[in-house]
This record gives sequence, structure tokens and C-alpha cells, in this order.
Amino acid sequence: MKAEIIDAVYDLVDEIKDKKEYKRLLQLKDIIENDEFIIKLISNFNKAKTKYMEAAKYGRHHPDIKEVQTSLARCKEELFTNEIVSEYKKLEKEIQNYLDSISRKIAQCVSPKIKYPNEMGLINKH
Repeated sequence: MKAEIIDAVYDLVDEIKDKKEYKRLLQLKDIIENDEFIIKLISNFNKAKTKYMEAAKYGRHHPDIKEVQTSLARCKEELFTNEIVSEYKKLEKEIQNYLDSISRKIAQCVSPKIKYPNEMGLINKH
């Protein structure tokens, strides 16, 4: 029985890896990791996020909080409106939703008391 379950899991993993969405996600990941422009966008976003987190410790009392917030918003928009990054995030969400639905089906088959992620990725309370 245990070997059958493990075989079924491997079959499911293979099925997921065969999906065109997963294959495209890997292509996009490779592009993101090797495209100099996108790498720069990510770096700018991470720097702006770090500055914001440092400034947020002081809240509205930080002298540059408005500039830091504006910079973070601009960097975030530049990164997440990039066509490649946007497609990657969309596919990532689709695959996560698919995995969540699998988790939900398995949990419901085992017991209605088992917690599983809902559509928003939150764990349902029973």
C-alpha cells in the first residue's frame, strides 16, 4: 500500500511537470535570472524595500518616509509590470492554485477535520 501511494505521488508530480504552464514557468525563471534589465529591476526593488523597512521602523517620524514610500512604489510598479515578470507571477499563482486544489481534495478524502489552503492560500479553520 505504501509503495502504491508513493508511486501515485510520483505520477502526480510527473503530471504537474508535464503541464505547459510549469514548463513555461521554468523558461520564464531562466529568463528572469539571466536578463540584465530584469536583474536590475529586482535589485532596485530589493534596495527600495530594504530602505522602506528601515524607515518604517520610525513610521511617520522618519524624515524621508514619503520619498522612501514613493521610491518603493515606483520600483514595485516597474518590476511587476514588466511583461516577463508579470507572466511569471501569473503562472506561479495558477500553479499554486492547482497545488492547493490537490491538497484540498486529498485532505477532504482523508477527513473533513484536516486543514487545507483555501482560494486565498489561507488555512481553513474547522
